[in-house]
Amino acid sequence: MAVLTDYLDLADLRELQEMFRAAAGAELEICCAGTEPVHAGDETPTGAEAPIVIGGEVAGCVRMPREDACDERVEGFGRLMADVVARLCEQQAQLRTRADQLATLYRLIAEFTAQRDLQRMLDMVAATVVGALGAKACSIRLLSEDGGELVISAVANLSPTYLNKGPILLSRSEIDRTVLQTGKPVYIADERADPRVLYPAEARREGIVSALCVPMVYKGKPEGVLRVYTAEVHEFDWFEQSLIEAIAANAAAAIVNARLYRQALRGANMQRQIRLAAEVQRRMIPAEAPVLDGFEIAAVYVPCFELGGDFYDFIPLGEDNLGLAICDVVGKGLRASLLMASLRAALRAHASAVYDMSSILGRLNVDMCAETLPGDFATMFYAVIDVRSRRITYANAGHIPPLLVRDGQCLPLATGGGVIGIDPTARWDHDVIDCRSGDVILAYTDGLSEALNFEDEAFGRPRVEHALRAAVADGHDAHSAARQVLWEMRRFAGLQKRFDDLTIAAIRVL
Repeated sequence: MAVLTDYLDLADLRELQEMFRAAAGAELEICCAGTEPVHAGDETPTGAEAPIVIGGEVAGCVRMPREDACDERVEGFGRLMADVVARLCEQQAQLRTRADQLATLYRLIAEFTAQRDLQRMLDMVAATVVGALGAKACSIRLLSEDGGELVISAVANLSPTYLNKGPILLSRSEIDRTVLQTGKPVYIADERADPRVLYPAEARREGIVSALCVPMVYKGKPEGVLRVYTAEVHEFDWFEQSLIEAIAANAAAAIVNARLYRQALRGANMQRQIRLAAEVQRRMIPAEAPVLDGFEIAAVYVPCFELGGDFYDFIPLGEDNLGLAICDVVGKGLRASLLMASLRAALRAHASAVYDMSSILGRLNVDMCAETLPGDFATMFYAVIDVRSRRITYANAGHIPPLLVRDGQCLPLATGGGVIGIDPTARWDHDVIDCRSGDVILAYTDGLSEALNFEDEAFGRPRVEHALRAAVADGHDAHSAARQVLWEMRRFAGLQKRFDDLTIAAIRVL
């Protein structure tokens, strides 16, 4: 049972008592329910009493002396005094409730900033709203990915039967459509009778009467709707509405932050997987060129991203033969790297079992046509060095023709055919080079010749030829020649960002 001292302390009650005594000219007394008068003094004979009613309960009374009980003026003062005390107590109770609700909002905001679990955060919001407002229930519905439906995401005190009543489609729900379009709350006085409500019968069975639908909006973008339900007709005052709007706004921001955090975690995990894949891919690229009698071999590999579509490979073939491949798979990044790994594995498998170069490229082509999507293709230059005969046999599958520098002239190695992966019936020719001392062969991918400077001018094949001839004329070995060509390209491009992988392979005949 409530008593006056639950709302006002004794000092305030005594001050009120003295003020009314002075105004009435009578010994009026404020008494708490079941207690003695608040005035410390001699007992006054009991007279008439005016009850002090708070929240439907008698919390005390204003007692009038017996000799003044029939005085209408004193009796009026007594009733007025009881009403004033009741109102002050109710205001004090309301202030305490408001303070508790504001403290709840503060705690929620603190939780929002620290919470990363989206579902846990939504459940906490729904439960807190019910507790802070003394509501019957609360629901949070978030927009579906296509924005056409409000999907239940968290509830407090709603039965499964009510939740399974049916979908909330924006095309059918006038209330929710209005809330999200205007960004303002919509009040429903009685869900059981409001024609805008989609499921009035279900609301009646659930014991829902009034409701307030508040938009959850972050930076102008709607995220969902927060609904607060009461069990009787209730008109939400400005403070309650402002409190719910503040909770909804902060919840919307927290939802976005939780999603971004989740995406960041997925992105970090994906980045870690990409780094691991890049390490695997780099191990596929030979760390060092093999040593052959009568030949110098060097290679440079510079991927544009962590994962690339270019590769070069050296394939030991026995009997003093070495296979050399340089390849450029269409595209960049993860997809290109997967195609690169598949093509490299297939090349090694076919090259170790088949002698004829045209047959090797033909089998690679059939494999790629069968296992990849339309539009996937690769260019490849494949050569076999015969150490004993000092011959190089090669075939070019749509690749930029490598350059053979001999006697100061650049000769293109273009014999072959089209790219790999387009036409399963394609065929390739091959050619043989009888090597001479001083010959230098440079094979490269388009990341070299198509590198751009800040005027969007490509480095181009003529500059590649000029840089290679200059390196050969200066007597550079294979490694230095490849590096010299790369340095000339970088000097041309400056700090312009690269947009393609780059691979260079060089052979010098001793």
